[in-house]
Amino acid sequence: MLENQIRDLLSTQLGSLDAGLSLIDIEQYIPSELGTRSFIDILARDEKDRWVLIELKRSDAAARQAIHEIYKYVEAVKEHLRARDDEIRAIIVSTEWKELLVPFSRFQHDTSIDVRGMHITVDQLDGKISKTDVQALRINSGRVLSPWHEISLYTSAQRRGEGLLSYDMSCQAKGLRDYILVLMKAPEGFYEGALAATAHKLARIYDQAGADDVIDLEDKMPRREHMIYFVPQMQTAEEYLAIIKTNPELYDEVNEFLDDMEDEEALCSLQEYALHADPKVDRDYFEIGYPAKFKSKLLDSEGWAIEAVLRRGAFERNQLLTDATIISEICGEAGTSGQRFKRHISLGNKAEFVTAISDLEECLVNNSQWLAQISHQLEEARKDFPFGEAEISVYVPTTGVFTLFFAATMENGILYVPTYTIQLSENGSLKRAYAGDLMPMSSNPLPPEALSAIVEKYYHGDLGFLVMTMTSGGYEARDLDILEDLNLTYSSFRCDVDGTNRKFFRHGFNRWRAQDPIAPFRAFYEYLNNNARVVNMISAKLGPRVGGAMCDSSSAVRQLEDLFSSEITQQGLALDPPVSDCAICTSPFSVEPVIVEVFSVDGDEHGLVCGDCAVYMCDDRRRIYLKTESNSWIKVADVDASETEKEKFEKFEFFCGGV
Repeated sequence: MLENQIRDLLSTQLGSLDAGLSLIDIEQYIPSELGTRSFIDILARDEKDRWVLIELKRSDAAARQAIHEIYKYVEAVKEHLRARDDEIRAIIVSTEWKELLVPFSRFQHDTSIDVRGMHITVDQLDGKISKTDVQALRINSGRVLSPWHEISLYTSAQRRGEGLLSYDMSCQAKGLRDYILVLMKAPEGFYEGALAATAHKLARIYDQAGADDVIDLEDKMPRREHMIYFVPQMQTAEEYLAIIKTNPELYDEVNEFLDDMEDEEALCSLQEYALHADPKVDRDYFEIGYPAKFKSKLLDSEGWAIEAVLRRGAFERNQLLTDATIISEICGEAGTSGQRFKRHISLGNKAEFVTAISDLEECLVNNSQWLAQISHQLEEARKDFPFGEAEISVYVPTTGVFTLFFAATMENGILYVPTYTIQLSENGSLKRAYAGDLMPMSSNPLPPEALSAIVEKYYHGDLGFLVMTMTSGGYEARDLDILEDLNLTYSSFRCDVDGTNRKFFRHGFNRWRAQDPIAPFRAFYEYLNNNARVVNMISAKLGPRVGGAMCDSSSAVRQLEDLFSSEITQQGLALDPPVSDCAICTSPFSVEPVIVEVFSVDGDEHGLVCGDCAVYMCDDRRRIYLKTESNSWIKVADVDASETEKEKFEKFEFFCGGV
């Protein structure tokens, strides 16, 4: 059957394509001032009074021509009828889709109008047309490094070489072609420092104080100073499942939990299962990696040296891709980490602009405030400086409570505070700068119960669950809500530059308001000073649990429960605390489940403290009081401070065996 015969037949059966379509004309001519003659195969309208352009092709040979023509027809309709994009639909119909599928998929991805593809068959006996909707292919976004990495540690360079071979063999067997392998070496003294930090942390956990009591950990902590840092190209869920499917037992396990997960969480788990499927990688020790850990911990804090950046697949073929670009993207500066984004764009270059906005959406997936502000500012900049250049740098750690902790306790605390800058230049001269900062929502100080309220609301009332977020660098998807509950909001300001003159504006209520000169971070540090009690409380409660070689997410109350005595509890000895706050962290006892009476080393009374401070900051605990349902305090333990050093040592040594 010829194409025009199928067209005439289809015009009488438009309902077979989509219910509610009505015919306007066949071979409808649409004049155009662009110099093209537009004859639309079938012009129809739908039930919402939208123009429907139907283009028919019956052979692969004419497939690509169909896409070119539909582009031309859409522009002609927009010009001749002054129709908007949302008033136009396009339906591409074909009896063959082998050659048409790729250009159709790209067209559907790029255009803003509603486009559908349909594969039709015509019954040769009665002429009845049936259709099947065509699913567009996933459009390749080019290089998208996964934000979920692997760290493989080795005891020697030779062992790392063996691990490198196993990585290539494992990836080849699984069909993973595109990936990066960063070979790294620990700095001199790293092992000794890690050994001391682990011993110190274990000593604190098990009340083991003093250098003389620290046992030799060298036999239990092998020297692993050679690393392979593995970063794959992001795959689809279907591609990961295809790898996992080769192991039926693993595949069944994955299907048990997959439906209960959000998309990003599911993709992360699928990658983990796929990478750990057989054949496995040969390694001496394994850790998870992520962009913030690679940059802040390995490179900046611990000082690991990059010895080589090995590329596989497309990354090796791309000769214009530099090692510096690869490292910056592993650090998350392309936006995939959800924490960092760095880019230089020409505002007049549509591809650069659109890609930057798309990558910012990925970077700021959990920060709708800055996403809206930055997107608006870039649009504003493009309008005001159409030939300008923009240098964009975004750092949004998304760490909730830990944002305050790091800012207050780290030597370079300012480096942990969210910020962004957009510098606009034209003809080499700076014209404008946008910047983002954390602003207090009001000048009222936080109540002393603020931290407890956050832990209760977001972490099931257990500080250990907050500490557990450090397994992913402290990343907290609910960061926006948590900081708002802590009276902070993500804000931005603008500085217009005219020679030596500067004009400042603060963004609020969707408009710019003139301001006095603004100093970055000033408002945030004024907030820290204004809320010193709560900030110090956060530092005191989290400090002993975080840092060094390990993070301790155990429950202080559960540790103290081991000391509870039913005999003492039954005595019903009540306490009327002479003070209302913990002597160390100042947490109100009204929000604490236990109070502990502690003594200093020489036996002098130190005071009453909360459970966290008793476990993590006090060596000698004597009396423990538990809050009752009536909010009174009853003694549940009388601790004899006679636990021998031998018993402490045995507990300490047992734990070290698992390090």
